[in-house]
Amino acid sequence: MLTEVAIDTAALRTLVYVGTIAAAGACLFTATFPTAARSVATALRWQIFVGALLILLVEPLRLILFQLAISGGDAELAFGPDLRWMAFEMPNGQAAATRLAGVALIAAFGLRFLPVGLIGSAMAVGSYALEGHTAGSSRTVWASIALLLHVAVAHWWIGSLWPLAASVKALPHSAVAATVERFGHWATMLVPVLLIAGSVLFLVLVSWTLEFTSFYQQIIAAKVATVVALLAIATFNKFAITPRLRTDLTGGAKALRGSIAVELALAFSILVLTGFVTTTSLGSGH
Repeated sequence: MLTEVAIDTAALRTLVYVGTIAAAGACLFTATFPTAARSVATALRWQIFVGALLILLVEPLRLILFQLAISGGDAELAFGPDLRWMAFEMPNGQAAATRLAGVALIAAFGLRFLPVGLIGSAMAVGSYALEGHTAGSSRTVWASIALLLHVAVAHWWIGSLWPLAASVKALPHSAVAATVERFGHWATMLVPVLLIAGSVLFLVLVSWTLEFTSFYQQIIAAKVATVVALLAIATFNKFAITPRLRTDLTGGAKALRGSIAVELALAFSILVLTGFVTTTSLGSGH
């Protein structure tokens, strides 16, 4: 059974995902599609701004709530000399600090000096391996490798959708189809990595035991179903809409932007479910 606190915690966690995906995804899109990135530089700057703003607002709030939780709601104790820096001694606090630093680098240098933006992106992605179910266990190495691959590809894929849609409208007609085809080529190589890494991560975390009476595994099942729907749309884009860009650019571009909007909605649903997954006990049956 979900409590109000659990829902609030998952909601904040979801906003963290949205923030790092927006900020780091803009840098990853720029590195992968430099020509398209130049044509949608304004959209990318806005994406970084929104992502950085979310992290700069949400992560301090999460740290404050953590301090209050460990002090039993006593604000004077939570921020007194004894517990003031307790959050940063815990994996969640260290991960939050890493994300804040990484997103700050992206906001300051992301598009102006891409190598530094990519370092910030790596920090944002890597921060997720510092906390949660993969941290501090005997399974850390394998689980963390799978997690990093899974999270990195998710940041590239989801973070590229909005600038890809914008580039379809902004690029010269001659470059639209080639850019979308290149995105499909990259996705064909990387999405299987996301799926395999996600599957390995899940199986390692549940000790290779499926038990769908577990609330945790039920959320995972819902997430998998949503990912399948997202992949179905992406496959339709690749084999039906993308070829149309070469014969009917106006109609094909309109169809693609509409399809990407649906993909973004499904991706957000996946992030919401992931927010619940990462804030739910592995052994919870409620």
